[in-house]
Amino acid sequence: MLVVDDNEKNRKHVGSILASQNYEVLFAKSGTVALEQIAARVPDLVLLDLVMPGMDGLEVCKRLKANPQTVEVPVIFLTAAQDTEVAVMALEQGAVDFINKPFHGPELLARVRTHVELKRTRDELHKIIIEKNELMSAVAHDMKNPLSAVRFSALMLREPVAPSVHQELVKGMVEACDGMLAFIQDRLERNARESHGGELKIQPVNLADALATIVQKNLPIASAKQSAIDLAARDSDPPAVLADYHGLCQVLDNLVSNAFKFSPPGSCVRIAVEETEADPAHVLVSVSDEGPGLSAEDQAHLFEPYMRLSAKPTAGESSTGLGLSIARQMVERMGGQIGCDDRPGGGARFWIRMPLA
Repeated sequence: MLVVDDNEKNRKHVGSILASQNYEVLFAKSGTVALEQIAARVPDLVLLDLVMPGMDGLEVCKRLKANPQTVEVPVIFLTAAQDTEVAVMALEQGAVDFINKPFHGPELLARVRTHVELKRTRDELHKIIIEKNELMSAVAHDMKNPLSAVRFSALMLREPVAPSVHQELVKGMVEACDGMLAFIQDRLERNARESHGGELKIQPVNLADALATIVQKNLPIASAKQSAIDLAARDSDPPAVLADYHGLCQVLDNLVSNAFKFSPPGSCVRIAVEETEADPAHVLVSVSDEGPGLSAEDQAHLFEPYMRLSAKPTAGESSTGLGLSIARQMVERMGGQIGCDDRPGGGARFWIRMPLA
């Protein structure tokens, strides 16, 4: 937060009170300096002296509230004035509160804490609204085309058609419905994880068993695309890791199924387990594909919710843009890391780094 006061003694006094509660405090001795600092780094809250030479606190507040980048920053005025009219003027300029000098430490901290928490709540609500709007856009995008296809096929089936055409229409309807169901299932799974965030059971997990399960589960996908899945051989079984078994399997399944989704038919998806002396406390599991790789823009936003990759699934598979975001959340909750890089020969290599048991 930023403390703005032309009196150095006041700045130090307020700063010491806030620092005692581990707040990060910046200082400005004038309104002009304050605006420069805020332009470089927007604080969570501004404690603003009302009366200062040059630009006074009212003008600083007015400019903050006129700027879309700072309009939501709460401003608390610091003033020695006891005049009610001055307080009203401050609140009319957009201030959330005012504190009279000399300061009473507990009162100052209580008001600061209240308004910081209110701002964080507003920020979180704003984030939720953005995610809700993104979800609605994703629903509209993912549902419109399949529903149109189902409707078109249903209308065609009302007309006399050859048996072969009949079968193709039914096949198209089933595929469209499968895509919509996959999207809904991903959304439900995401909501369930967010609602039960504390229910992961972190314990030693046999990595060999988890990988064998994922390979077996994805064999039908590999067969359907005439592709192969290769689990790199090792001299010994992979070590046990600290994780939630079902959460780890879900992450690995997402990475492997994505690798097949974006790889051409006849390619190979490779899974490898690596241990290094440089990081003896972790093991790295990587999933490499032979797809088109990732653009710079893809990599910059790869694990964000509803992110659509520039590459498209090679066999028309559905993609919700949620899987990698969920995978990142799950890995981080299990104490691991997730990332991706391009392979030198083409394709992408996703990896997770998990703590050893």
